Amino acid sequence: MRLRQLRYFLAVAKTGSQTLAAQKLNVSQPALGLQVRELEAKLGVSLFVRRSRGMELTEAGRELQGRADKILQDLESARHAMRAYANNPERRVTLGTPPTPGKLLVPPLLRALADQKSLTLGLQEGLSSDLAIMIKNGDLDLALTYDPSSDIKRSSAILAYDDLILIGPPQSLGGGKKAVSFRTLGSFPLVMDSPKQITRKLLDKLANQEDVSLKVALEVDSVNLKREVILSYGCFAIVPRGLFSEAITEGRFDWAPIIKPSITRTLFLIGRNTLPDQDFQVILDSLRPIVSTYIRDRNVNWRLPQDTGNS
Repeated sequence: MRLRQLRYFLAVAKTGSQTLAAQKLNVSQPALGLQVRELEAKLGVSLFVRRSRGMELTEAGRELQGRADKILQDLESARHAMRAYANNPERRVTLGTPPTPGKLLVPPLLRALADQKSLTLGLQEGLSSDLAIMIKNGDLDLALTYDPSSDIKRSSAILAYDDLILIGPPQSLGGGKKAVSFRTLGSFPLVMDSPKQITRKLLDKLANQEDVSLKVALEVDSVNLKREVILSYGCFAIVPRGLFSEAITEGRFDWAPIIKPSITRTLFLIGRNTLPDQDFQVILDSLRPIVSTYIRDRNVNWRLPQDTGNS
């Protein structure tokens, strides 16, 4: 059964005449009649009762008419959708990302976009506070950021909640089997971000609420330098598990969950004010299944927005 046969069949069904249908389609009447007869032979049914004054649908013909109409409508809809892609060349957007989501999300995001062939990415790594300012100033199209202030974002969506962990030298914390309460964090020499950074502000706020005095051994914003300091000086740090998951697995660091309360950051995708909604949605729809896969595989301490966490 070919599409041309369905078109010819529908033309005859709607005009009630092979002559009129042939004129409408600008084909010869014998060619049209041959296609209709071949369709009937292929289906094994008579689609028309042929009368001296025209063609009348059989019961099988009426059934096929409804189905053929839908097939051709769906085909036209598909063609229209594809024309939209053909008329819109591949677009480029810039995406800023902090180290953790950059390491985990960007490689699979690039693969997903390569399959879709709708957007290409220009990438920039930075700290959340800096990326949020770049979005506000229009210097970036999109950014993955933690807990941006409400005046910075227009297009925004929560991707995940990230519960931070305590890491330290090998064999110092129990390999994740024993949690550390927030109130005991004051006993650990900590490598922390500088006070201007979002995570540091969150930690200082919680420490004030819990009346805990955090012992700041050193302030370091660079992730790579933070790793070296922890290993070299026997210090500890409060970090996202995803950024250190490989090093923990290799035994270079030990770790423990933090509870009562947990320290939770919210990972957002945000976009600049003038970013087309379509571009924002393409990136968001590509990221969400990637985030869900990491959560399912338990390689991170992320939770989806609908999940509940333990404090």
